[in-house]
Amino acid sequence: MKDAFLEQEVPLDIYSVTSRDVKNHFVAYLIDRGKSDNTVNGRIKGVKQFFRYLFEEGWMTNNIADELHVVKAEKLMIQTFTREQVSDLLEQPDRKTFTGFRDYTMMMVLLETGMRISELCNLKTGDLFFKEQEIRISKGKGGKARRVPFQQTCAKIVRNYLDIRGDLETDALFVNINNEPISTRALQEKMQAYGKAAGIQGVRVSPHTFRHTMAKFYILNGGDPFTLRRILGHATLDMVEYYVELFSSDIKKQHKKFSPVENMKRII
Repeated sequence: MKDAFLEQEVPLDIYSVTSRDVKNHFVAYLIDRGKSDNTVNGRIKGVKQFFRYLFEEGWMTNNIADELHVVKAEKLMIQTFTREQVSDLLEQPDRKTFTGFRDYTMMMVLLETGMRISELCNLKTGDLFFKEQEIRISKGKGGKARRVPFQQTCAKIVRNYLDIRGDLETDALFVNINNEPISTRALQEKMQAYGKAAGIQGVRVSPHTFRHTMAKFYILNGGDPFTLRRILGHATLDMVEYYVELFSSDIKKQHKKFSPVENMKRII
């Protein structure tokens, strides 16, 4: 569990951690990496035993072990933004400033590609291939490199950001006002601030939620699971198949709205 929190650069105080922290930053971490139900459940059971011991020995005031459940229930916690929430978030950065336009660009890249926060923050200017409309991710999970597509609208925004960024000694794509690579922690804090300003409730505002949201929109727009797996960098289809299962109700709503036969009523 410690490694999961460290990779996401989330502070971990083992004696004050909440069940929500464990769900959002450990269980969701395992699920997103395509771990099997058995593996995730085994980890959850181990964590439950650990926290139950801390509670019984008086090291914790709350027994969060009782609030942690096996993966079949926990998978329902994966949340995504609605289109309206995405729109509200994108309106928050002040695009007249460097940092505002940078943050806007980063959100657009996250939404377009679904890449992980660490992958985004590690991008170099040389990873952009505008002619091919691809972004190279050289530091993916497990050290595996891949290329992800990005289309004209997103590419134009990235080009505009590069013009504002200017020529710097560093080749880091996204930098702070000191021309240093932006950290994952700084980006997470920015996202939370924008979420609060937008009045978004009921969903955790984070780069990872953009990743899940990209997957949802991709599936609802008719994208195939095999291509989505390659774009997101999953080793197996397990997580992508879960996305399809998770958003099945949304798919039904879309089908009801765009059903070929239903829309032929006017001519039948």
